[in-house]
Amino acid sequence: MLLYRELPGDLYDAESHGRARTAARHVRILQHYATPGRLLDVGCASGAFLCAAADAGWQVVGVEPAEVLCERASAALGDRGQVICAPLGEAASRLAGFDVVTLWDVLEHVDRPVDFLRTCVELLKPGGHLLINVPDLDSLPARVMGARWPLLLPEHLNYFNRESLRRCTVLMGLQWLAEGRRPASFSLDYVLYRIAQHRIPLAAPARRLAMALGLSRRLIAVPLGELYAVWRR
Repeated sequence: MLLYRELPGDLYDAESHGRARTAARHVRILQHYATPGRLLDVGCASGAFLCAAADAGWQVVGVEPAEVLCERASAALGDRGQVICAPLGEAASRLAGFDVVTLWDVLEHVDRPVDFLRTCVELLKPGGHLLINVPDLDSLPARVMGARWPLLLPEHLNYFNRESLRRCTVLMGLQWLAEGRRPASFSLDYVLYRIAQHRIPLAAPARRLAMALGLSRRLIAVPLGELYAVWRR
């Protein structure tokens, strides 16, 4: 979601509890629209959502192009599902017949998002559901923070809003079911680390103070300015 590529390894590992809590929110969103069946998580990263979905009764498959993250996801998931280490375009020929396809914080990274979504739709059964979460340029955090919005990242090739997502509905021939927002969970230490990177005054001493008080690992829910959408084929 954020720029983990530049995150120290120990801090990345320490954020697993936050990722698990965010993944649990994703499962709750999913449960409003579908009952457990076959699920494909595209861009499954280190597998937090795969594990949460498997625990909720889903038969899960993950696709992830980054080898290190694939290893993490496979280790976390164990024998509860499958992780394919490949880009979606390469893996698609081995995939079909899913009740749900999810893209949590993925679509902003691809250079042809509509084509990417079409590939995902082709992997769905008729009546299946597609769920995505993307940065929203019209969100309050984006408008208030401007150039300091944390989701303005070099690897984010696309940004969205409600209008552009509804346009995707037409282009893909899907039924729009819902939209909404959910916070992401991070440790206080991680939040202050990111704030300090934006050179916001007092962030660095606040991080040291939180550590001294034993509050660094406390999880907080952060509204980053993202938007999720739910479609049905």
